[in-house]
Amino acid sequence: MRIEKKTFVICLILFLIKVHLAISMERNQNTSLIPAGEFLMGTEEGTEIERPVHKVYLEAFRISLSEVSNREFEIFQPKHIRSVNSSCDKCPVTLISWYEAISYCKSINARLPSEAEWEKAARGPAGYRYSFGKISDQSKSNYANDFKLGAKTVKSFQPNGYGLYNMSGNVWEWVDDWFSLYTKTKIDKLTTVMPNEKMVRGGSWYNNAYYINVGMRFKLNPEVKLNSIGFRCAWDVQK
Repeated sequence: MRIEKKTFVICLILFLIKVHLAISMERNQNTSLIPAGEFLMGTEEGTEIERPVHKVYLEAFRISLSEVSNREFEIFQPKHIRSVNSSCDKCPVTLISWYEAISYCKSINARLPSEAEWEKAARGPAGYRYSFGKISDQSKSNYANDFKLGAKTVKSFQPNGYGLYNMSGNVWEWVDDWFSLYTKTKIDKLTTVMPNEKMVRGGSWYNNAYYINVGMRFKLNPEVKLNSIGFRCAWDVQK
């Protein structure tokens, strides 16, 4: 009896290890490892909220190769209603609030990337202005198009140097951070400033090149749902 119980426990442990390895392998195939290190965050081409350009150090992390698709999100939320501007199975899921995005990521043991993580990943190893390169090029991304044309599938065009798709253009992406300025500002001692807006990054199919510069930032109420905003997930790297 004891032998049978011991055998059962061993088999159960081996099964759980096998499942864990399978999940880890699948995640690694669908994510990119962004190495630890410094990068230059921000852009002088934007407004005061994108300035100054400054160095940021990040630990290594993983991030999804592409935006979460309608098909992927609907496994988590079957009642989701697709946007007519991003309606195919492999199109990025949109009409999603920040709260829904973070809930989905948590359901797969992930999280939303921080603003700094998103920007470092988008710039690629070379630190480009656009995810696809140094200069604007409509053949390399979905942007500056008519609104009615909508989003393209999540793995459209060539990936950047980290293997990531559509970081510039296609749809804006929610990130984890509440809005704050990069520099400390002088605030009246009697005034308490509470953050109430989350950040989106990357621009969309109908925004021009100015907005798809990966240093650009845009803030929104986290409850907002737009047909041009989606997301991707990130993971900590176990040390």
